[in-house]
Amino acid sequence: MLSTSCDQIPEHPSDENLVLGFRVTDADVQVKVPVCPGEELDRVEVWDPGSETREEKLLWWGEGPTGEAAANGLIKLWSPTGYRKAATSDKPAEVPSPVDVSVTYAHQEDSVGDLVDFEEAAKDPSAEDRYWTIQGKTMTAREIDEQLSCATKSG
Repeated sequence: MLSTSCDQIPEHPSDENLVLGFRVTDADVQVKVPVCPGEELDRVEVWDPGSETREEKLLWWGEGPTGEAAANGLIKLWSPTGYRKAATSDKPAEVPSPVDVSVTYAHQEDSVGDLVDFEEAAKDPSAEDRYWTIQGKTMTAREIDEQLSCATKSG
């Protein structure tokens, strides 16, 4: 396990158990990633997972999310702002459905991802601190973070 700057040890269960939160508007796609205090995100990717008639394709990526929002696990897709490096492509007028959003944690092999239908997520007029999840319910940022067991390092 990795010790973070806040003397926390993030303990991530299998990413199959974790869900991301999404807030979608006409202009923005925000993702809430579960994080422990002091934990950093490394890379975000948005993939068209393909189908029988089309191949899998990387639609957008961002490396090294920066700033206070990213430190709290909140990232924006299709924006070079808030990343050390990112694809410059704009959000496509028509996003395939579903897309695979994948996030890797810095200095770890752990990642988390969900297949999400942005149109479905956009139907939910989430309040400011609520995010749509693939479970079909909304969660607060705190609830998303509480999916992780952030045990304090002993000694």
